[in-house]
Order: sequence, then structure tokens, then C-alpha cells
Amino acid sequence: MAFARSHLQSATRAAFVARSGTQARIAQALREKKLVLLAAPAGYGKTSALVQEVARLPADQALAWVSVEERDDLHSLLDCLFAALEPYDPPWRTAPEALAAALGGAAPDEQRRLTAEVINTLDACELAHGVIVFDDAHRSDDAAFFRFIDQLVERLGSRWTLAVAARGEPPLSLARVRARDELAEFRQLQLQFTRDEACALAQAAGVAQPLADRLFDRTQGWPAGMRIAIGALQACGAGVDDPAAADSALRASERPLFEFLVSEVLEQLSPPLADFLLAASVLPELAPARCAAVTGDEQAAARLAQIERLGLFVDVLDASDARDCAGPTLRLHDLFRDALQARLREVAPARHRALLRLVADTETDPLRRIGTLLQAGEVDAAAALAFEHLPPLIVTAGPARALQVAAQFPAAAREHAPELAFVRGLAAWATWDFPTMLAQLAHAEQAFAASGDRASAQLATVHLTMALMAQGRVGEAQARLAQLRGAPLPVATRILQLNAEVWLAIDACRHGAVAPLVSEMLDLLQQADRLDLWFQTTPPLRMPGLPGVRPVLTRHAELLLKVAGDTPTPLRALGLLSLAWCALGRGEISAADALVERGRADAAWSGATGAVRAHLLALTAVMAAIRGDEAAATAAAAARFRTFAASASGWHRYLLALFSARVVVACAGRDAVRDAMRQVDAERALLPAGTVAWAVPARELPLRAQLAWLEGDAEQACALWQRALADEDAIDVMGQAVETRLRYAQALWVRAGAAAAAAALAPVFETARRDGGP
Repeated sequence: MAFARSHLQSATRAAFVARSGTQARIAQALREKKLVLLAAPAGYGKTSALVQEVARLPADQALAWVSVEERDDLHSLLDCLFAALEPYDPPWRTAPEALAAALGGAAPDEQRRLTAEVINTLDACELAHGVIVFDDAHRSDDAAFFRFIDQLVERLGSRWTLAVAARGEPPLSLARVRARDELAEFRQLQLQFTRDEACALAQAAGVAQPLADRLFDRTQGWPAGMRIAIGALQACGAGVDDPAAADSALRASERPLFEFLVSEVLEQLSPPLADFLLAASVLPELAPARCAAVTGDEQAAARLAQIERLGLFVDVLDASDARDCAGPTLRLHDLFRDALQARLREVAPARHRALLRLVADTETDPLRRIGTLLQAGEVDAAAALAFEHLPPLIVTAGPARALQVAAQFPAAAREHAPELAFVRGLAAWATWDFPTMLAQLAHAEQAFAASGDRASAQLATVHLTMALMAQGRVGEAQARLAQLRGAPLPVATRILQLNAEVWLAIDACRHGAVAPLVSEMLDLLQQADRLDLWFQTTPPLRMPGLPGVRPVLTRHAELLLKVAGDTPTPLRALGLLSLAWCALGRGEISAADALVERGRADAAWSGATGAVRAHLLALTAVMAAIRGDEAAATAAAAARFRTFAASASGWHRYLLALFSARVVVACAGRDAVRDAMRQVDAERALLPAGTVAWAVPARELPLRAQLAWLEGDAEQACALWQRALADEDAIDVMGQAVETRLRYAQALWVRAGAAAAAAALAPVFETARRDGGP
């Protein structure tokens, strides 16, 4: 959660002791040091001390305050940080949402590069000074988050200070910062109350000096202990001169913290208020309307006001952070909330679970709702919610956050629940980890079917076919799709089935079937109007240039642009690049150039996904080949292979090598063609036995014919061209059928004369008339 400066000012309404020495040192550190660390156990006033100082920052200085929540990862914390920085108009070069998503799932080396972009943006802000606060950093266990802080501290300019508050030593490289004298540390000894400060707190609450001294001696300056003891005195209604009540509170301060909070705070409240606090403790924030809905107490607003007046271990949030404006919105201190929930679980476990279910019912954020259901032990309901909400999150925000939510489930559910296997399968698809995708979706398909959930099993089957085809197991994918044909399917499943049929038709070299399938799919996509489905059905790279595809690809691209809107996103970039392919097919080279540059600019801003990078490299290679720029064409084709081959399946590597050979054959000489075909042979040799063996020869025939021609074997070349043209649909990828006829006609002109060459070329003109080509 990110707080603006006004939110912090409202939070200072809670009782606060003026601590001139400590506060002055913190203020100086925030001005002069690169990293300010407040590390001490709960209750040592870390947040309060920071709030006091950052609230005093001059108006020309920036403040970005991020309160870390349980299970927050780098992605979610960056979302908060960038939102908190927004009022200062940072000059981002990449959309902050895209940058947060990329950083959240980046490997360490890539994270360092992306962090540099954040640092450059911060350094370019037109500010005198800025402070970034990560409060309650102990709540996150994400190693990437702490790497980000280390990298930020190491390279951030002197105009920014980073403040981190945590209950213990955070996993940061403190020694290095300490050696450079860029670290200010405030730990338990620096943050505990002095006797004068403790007495000032007690006297402000009406406690006389002698009793204040006793409180300090018992608590040894622990701020939370002081407040607990004073609160116990106030809650029980004892006067400052009542020795019995004072002794009771002081004895309780030596007990374990939870026992103290329950016996000397909670049980001293009026029964209605105590019961309200117990019930409301299941909520992350205490807003009046939501408290009333969960606890059933119509006086929720009045009780919250009473809790605020009593100072019962709460922070007061600003109204703009609240879920309603009917009264104060509070957040319980962690220790107090934990104590209350422990008490509730102990005395009324069934009520605790029922209250958590009510919290889930009133929670609008699906991810927080999943977490609450898990706390309530409602694993099946949480899994169903994960199945509904995590797949769209994967395609719009990346897989990292979805996988983190799935990891919260109990071990048995993580191992067996088909909903979670389905989520992990789609997350693997997002990173092109096809073996994991295959294994997880196969488990989901089987488990859904065994439970009788036919609709979910069918959805898993459709996605499973994509994993099978990515592995080159086209026959198995074909068999599963055959089972779905004619079956009644939900619209979303039918859309994805048609998308899988498109992939199958391309893999099976049935290229003429692609355009009708895509057309039907687009009709249904417009009916469904779901952003995640548009992401999952973007045009595959092998679709441009197929027979009859250009009109339907143009329509697909225009719809993608309409859905994406004016904001640069990967979806919009793919729409622009698809239009570039269409312009290229019409012979409009300049228009294609302009569309590619627009797509490249969008990708630079929003983050280039694997699909966007693949299209950009392929377009670069093909357009250079068309211009006759052999060096640029072959370099782009080679770059595409290098970019994707390391993580690709054997089948994908073979297709990458085949594309490179296709580009080389189009524009290069004999030696380059020979080398390219050797690479194709090497990748094909690694394919498992029977991997689409029936489709491999057709793909290679035109390329091998050109190699034979370049090597001077005209007879072999003509024989291979004839074989290729016998099944023209199978080779018609990116204009290869027309190119094959042109090369074959050139050979016939030399060997058999003009009439034979003209006969071979005749279908080219028919194709141009059919497809509207140049």
C-alpha cells in the first residue's frame, strides 16, 4: 500500500512522544545518507518515528511511502512505489506498469538492467531531494525485492534517500553501504524510550511521575510495552493513584505478549467492544461499513471511534485510503491483531472460520479473497477462485504473481488440485516452458475429468493440445481436438479450440484451412469481449503469408488495435506488426516499414514479449531479404534463432532453423544456403522418432531444390520443385509457393523454353487475383 504525504499527516493523530534527540538524528540521516535503516522488534516506534520526520519534509522534496503487506513480492511493491511517485511526474521511458511486471519476473542479471532504468528515471526527476520509504519490510520474503533495494542503494544518486523499517535485520548488503559511510542505523538501543520520554508519555495519559517511573523500570523503555501498560490502566478505568490496578498492569507486562494483551487490554474493555475487536481482527483494515458487515455490529463506526480514542494499538488511515467515509478507518498493530486472532481461534474456532468467510465475501480483490479463504480453511473455494481469476492475471501481468498466490495453498492442494495445475500450466506457457506446461495441463485434464467437471476438463484439453504441438507431438494434439469437434463447448473454450485448430492446420501443412478457422474465431472473440482471450489468440508467426489469410489477418489486427486502445501494450504492438505483414503481402514496403517502427516503439515502451520479439525479428529478416540485403536478412534470422533456441523444444528449434534457411535461400549464395541446410539437418536429427515426420519433407523440398540448383544439379532441382508443387498448399508459407514457381519457371526457361516456363507461372497470376497481391 502506498501512502501520500497527506495520509501520513493524518496518521500522526495517534499518541506520539516528542523525542528530540532520536528524531533529530533521523531527520539528519534522511537528508544526508543514502540508506536509513530502522531495525528493531515490534513496538519500538519505527513507523511513528519515520512518519514524524517525513511529514516535515519541505514541499519541494518528494516522498514515496510504501507499506509492505504480507506476501508482497517485488511486482506488487513496485506497483505501489510507482503509484506513490506519480505526483512528482517521473520521466519514465517505459510504462511503469510494464516495468514493474518485467522486474517482478526477471532473472537477477535482467533485474539489474531493468533497475538501472528505474534509477535513471529517479535521477532525472526535477526535485531538490526525495525520500523513498519501505515500511514493515519484514513482511516480504521475496529475494528479488531485497536485491532491488541493494541495487537501488548501490547506484542511486545523492538526491535520493532510501529508508527501510523492519522488525529484524533485512537481507541487504549493509556492510558495503556501512563501509562507504552511506548508512544510518537505528536499532533497539537507539529507538527505545529514555526514562524522560517514557515518563512524558505516561504523564500525557494522566499517569503520575512515580507510577511512570515504575512503568519504565518494568518495560525497560520498550515503547509498545509502555503503551500496553498505560492502555491497561486506562482500559480498566483505574485512577493513576490506584496501586492495585497499577500493580496488576505492571505484573501483566512481564507475561508473554499475547497473554498480556488479552488479559489486561481486551478483557478490561466492555464486553461489546471486546467482542467487536475480536471479530473485527480478521479484517486487514477496520473501515466502518465493512466492519459492520463482517461483525454484524450496527455500531461499528462508534466502536472504531472509541478504539481510536483509547489508543488501542492502531494506525489511523486517511479517508482516501478508507473503504468508506462513515468514520475513522483504522489498522491494528500487527502484534495486537495477532493476539486477538489467536484468542479468537482459541475460544471460538468455528466463529473464527465463519468470520473469515464473511471477510472473503466482502473482499473485492480476488487475490486477497483467495488468501482469506485459505486462512478459513476453505481450500476448495480458494482453488475455484484461483481457477477463475489467475489465468487472466497471467496474460495481463505476467506469471510471477499468479504463481505466488498458488504457492500459498497447502501442500496437498498444490500437488493434487487440478485448478492449481491448470494455473501452473498457463504460467509455464507464458514463459514458453512447454515441458512443464504439458505435465501440469495433463494432470489438470485428468483430475477434472475424474471429478466429473467436464467443462473444465475440456478447457484443460484445449490448452494441452497447444503444449503437445509445441513439443512436436501433433498426432496426439490432433486426436484430442478430434474429441472436442462437435461437442457443446462454452464460448471461451470454443474460441481456444479454434485457435488450437489454426495451430494444427499450420503444423499439418493444411494452410488453406487457416483463414476460415480464424474468421470463425474472430466472430466469437467479439462476442466474448475478454481481454485474456485476445492475448491467448494473437496471430502465430507462421500465419502471415498463408493462402487467403491476408483479409482475415487484417481484420484480426484491426480488432487487436481496437481492443488495445491508444495505450502502448504488447497486444497493440502485435496488431501493428500483423498489419505490417499484410502491407508487405500487398507489396507496400514503405507502409510495412512505418508499421514495424510503430510496433517497435510500442514494444520499447510496454516491454517486448516473446511473441513481439519473434515478429519483429522475422519481419526484419523478411523485409531485408525482399530488398536484397543479404547481410541484414541473415543477421536478423540468426538473431531470431539465438534468441529463442536455448529455451525451445526440439520441434521449435527445428522450425527456427527452417525459417533461417528460408531467409537464406531467398537472398544468399550457395555456401550460405548449404550451411543453413546443414543446420536444418542437425535440428531434424534431434527430433524424437515420428515427430510430425509426415510434414517435415514438404517443408524442406523448395529449400533443397534451390540448393541443388546452386550446386549445378539442375535435374535434381527441377525434380524437387515438381514434388514440392504437387502439394502446393503444404509449402505455401510466406509466399513460398509463388517463389517456388518463379524459380522452377526460371529453370524451365533454360531447359525447355518459354512456353514451359509460362505454363509453370500461370498459377501465380491466379493466386495474385485470389489474394489481391501485387
